[in-house]
Amino acid sequence: MHALNETWHVTCFVCTDCKQAFRDGVFHLHNEKPYCVADYNRLFGTICKGCGFAIEAGDHYVEAIKQQWHETCFTCAVCHVDLKNAGFFAINEKPVCSNHKNARLPA
Repeated sequence: MHALNETWHVTCFVCTDCKQAFRDGVFHLHNEKPYCVADYNRLFGTICKGCGFAIEAGDHYVEAIKQQWHETCFTCAVCHVDLKNAGFFAINEKPVCSNHKNARLPA
């Protein structure tokens, strides 16, 4: 097969980290080496503080409290109201709405 301007045995063109074949032929490059989507996100991607999953290219996200959050994950830690277009407070590095600015949250 031909990929990355080189010729490969089909069994040799695998993820640099997990050594598995690419699902549906999809891979990402880092330092000119191919990685499967899962390993690329785990090793080099940005992780959402809210859900723990990768923020992938094209995802809408919010940067707040020195972290990144999917827009849908940036909610009040108490009542889960959407905070992406609202004012918020931070308690123990967790966003809260103005109604819960005095809440006690675990660290």
